[in-house]
Amino acid sequence: MKINRPTGTARHRRAGQPAFTLIEVAMATAIAALVLAGMFEGYNLAGRQAQFSACSLAANTTAMRQMEQCIAANWIPSYGITTLLNQNGSYSTNLCLPSAQSNVVNCTVNFNTTQISINPPYAMIQVQCVWTFPSYGGTYTNTVAVLRAPNQ
Repeated sequence: MKINRPTGTARHRRAGQPAFTLIEVAMATAIAALVLAGMFEGYNLAGRQAQFSACSLAANTTAMRQMEQCIAANWIPSYGITTLLNQNGSYSTNLCLPSAQSNVVNCTVNFNTTQISINPPYAMIQVQCVWTFPSYGGTYTNTVAVLRAPNQ
């Protein structure tokens, strides 16, 4: 069996063909690495922002839940029923988020009711949900307030 090996002139022709140099390959690899790093950082940033938005929405929902409980209280000034004005307090709970053991977000709900006018009777109900976001640090507060008239 005879194997055709390139002669000396054929080897020179192969060496003269266009190709990438080591510097071009290194630069292309560096550019690809920068693009991939930017994509991963953008993905992480978008994920953190989505988690922050979910926590903020859950805190607002927690505040609204307490607000609905305060609004449902009776307030009939002419009969002396003023259970609405006794709606003041604070408690701690977890935000209603899908969570595992390590990513539970705690919050504190503060609520108070203040009568701002006697004639006509109006009360302001204010609920604050104070929570911290682990990735950004700091304390955030979602506040909900409403004016309420008596039941009559």
